[in-house]
Amino acid sequence: MDLSNSINPRLGAAPWPGRFHGRVILVTGGAGGLGGSATERLRAEGAIVVKTDIAIAEDRLEDDHAELALDVTDPERWAQVVATVVERYGRIDGLLMGHGSQGPEALVEDVPREGWTRTLNINLDSCFYGLQAVMPTMKAQRYGRIAVLSSIAGREGNASMTAYSVSKAGVIALVKSVAKEVAPEGIVVNAVAPSMFDTPLLAHLSPERNAMLLSRVPMGRVGYPPEFAALAAWLLSPECSYTTGQTLDLTGGRYSGA
Repeated sequence: MDLSNSINPRLGAAPWPGRFHGRVILVTGGAGGLGGSATERLRAEGAIVVKTDIAIAEDRLEDDHAELALDVTDPERWAQVVATVVERYGRIDGLLMGHGSQGPEALVEDVPREGWTRTLNINLDSCFYGLQAVMPTMKAQRYGRIAVLSSIAGREGNASMTAYSVSKAGVIALVKSVAKEVAPEGIVVNAVAPSMFDTPLLAHLSPERNAMLLSRVPMGRVGYPPEFAALAAWLLSPECSYTTGQTLDLTGGRYSGA
């Protein structure tokens, strides 16, 4: 039997119905891109997904469909969102932080300070705020699954993308540290390090930069959001029970020796 074309990477593998029945998953960056695809997958597998994004104009909390506005750089709003979710659903089983910003594309001496600060605030500080917000609930439950979006740039660095690379390296260190803290509490924390993915973020890079990055991917193509969603779903599932503090590459074979 020829299975070589059995899965279309643009569409992803079939979901696992019922895997997340009764589970409540909070997703950031859920309005599009990788977070949006993961939201669709998790809902297809039975999760109550609380989709958050700065682009959401009006909060909505229903039995199986929830949307909340969230500026991830605001720790007070993080606390409000978590309190709202716990009050409505009684628990938070998983957190997927799928938001991010590409940041300035410039030589280090030309990176504007406000661009540096904003990129680290969106990509790194926000994850710290999110972990602080959900951890008391997950510790009280003695259960939690957390997946954080990093990048292959956080492992090896990308020239002329210093703010982005540093912020994503910080995410990896944050995940490693927190995973060790909460390992006895029934909580696992992992990161995903993608290379190029077919999301709007690619449009923020120059054609030359995109071509250079693609040349480093042995598969010769970009990744697709359903491929990220499949990995994120496993990391957020009960089956991910003995993997923590890890950064899983999702790169089409792009290798980092870091």
